[in-house]
Amino acid sequence: MTSHASLEYPFDAPGSTFQEQMRNLPYPAYPFEGHALLSRIFTPAFYSFSLSPIPVLLFSLAYYLTSHTANHLHSAPPTDWTKPNAAAKNGGGGGGGGGGHLRAKLLRWIILAHNALLAIYSAATFVLMAPPVLDLFFQGWRAAGSEGLTLALCSTPTNDPYLGRWAYIFYLSKYYEVIDSLILYLKGKQIGHLQSYHHAGALICMWIAVRYQSQPVWVFCVFNSFVHTFMYSYYFCSAMRWPFPRALKRNLTTMQILQIASGTLLTNVYLLVRVQPARVLTALTRSQVSTLLPASIFAARHPAPSQIFSGLVRSDPGSLSTSAEKAMLLGHYAAQRALTKSSESCLQSKGAEMALHVNTMYMTPLLMLFAHFFMRSYLKPKPRVNGIVSGKAVTRAGEAGQKAARQIERSDVPSK
Repeated sequence: MTSHASLEYPFDAPGSTFQEQMRNLPYPAYPFEGHALLSRIFTPAFYSFSLSPIPVLLFSLAYYLTSHTANHLHSAPPTDWTKPNAAAKNGGGGGGGGGGHLRAKLLRWIILAHNALLAIYSAATFVLMAPPVLDLFFQGWRAAGSEGLTLALCSTPTNDPYLGRWAYIFYLSKYYEVIDSLILYLKGKQIGHLQSYHHAGALICMWIAVRYQSQPVWVFCVFNSFVHTFMYSYYFCSAMRWPFPRALKRNLTTMQILQIASGTLLTNVYLLVRVQPARVLTALTRSQVSTLLPASIFAARHPAPSQIFSGLVRSDPGSLSTSAEKAMLLGHYAAQRALTKSSESCLQSKGAEMALHVNTMYMTPLLMLFAHFFMRSYLKPKPRVNGIVSGKAVTRAGEAGQKAARQIERSDVPSK
């Protein structure tokens, strides 16, 4: 029996069930066509394989189970392999010798490089993705006020070859980020539920958003890369043993919580918003709106909004919706929207809606886990003895707070 919801979104196939839509929706267009370097690294075959459900689900499950199993494999006391005398403390021979020093030094350099790489990559992702998205919003507001802004929100071209390639690479980076858990294990620390739940869930959420071309994926990429830039910069400073103010460290944790809450609220706006693309097209013909970004950032040259509007009736919807190179210009997306059925829907497909719901189900318990750790680490009152804070209690409370803080800091959380 055909679901009525299958006719709700512009790009859903009429008369198909939910299962058929999920199975048959084409993958996003290959985003590295014509890019000399990236097309060699991410081949079309690898791209298709990475977007299939089996690899991501198996990897997430294997990581989650392995991380919890690893907690039971620690020696007693746990061994910090980044310390030169780690083996000697646990009865191993020669732990304090040249081999132990070399191993510890090598591990510290690897951890340093890991944190520096992710800090630089996160900053690059933010710089590459945030300006085009913000520029699209600016175009919409200048052209048609709140209606133009709404259309920009609903038509953010995260499946465009330009934005799409960075969103896809950001999805792949979630595989690499599980090395954070390996670092914790090598330092003799427990891999907490917050950490393992976050990494496994973030990978699945990014996959489903990229696979089903969910417009809100830009929120995940932009918000998360912004917070990660500061988080991994802090990890780098910590690995270098550079001083880092506790107040600023606490603010980083607050940023993570705000990222989850604001990102979840913003993505769910897509379920409530309705657009009127024809009105925006009319407004575009009366205004000369152009992008503030250089022309080279866009995938291809496209006609002016007035030309798109004048040829709207004669245009072929298929040629607009399946073009290999889509414009990141508001007029193009307004015309494309106006040509589809259910043009007033903010989301484009049932798959995009499913990705949004999966994200919300993942983020809600994650927010509660973060809030719990934050309160336990920073807001819980210190024990008092006869009205005076005990010195030993202060030490124990400080150690407990630092342990919880480390778990929080290592559990960098995305917002999608």
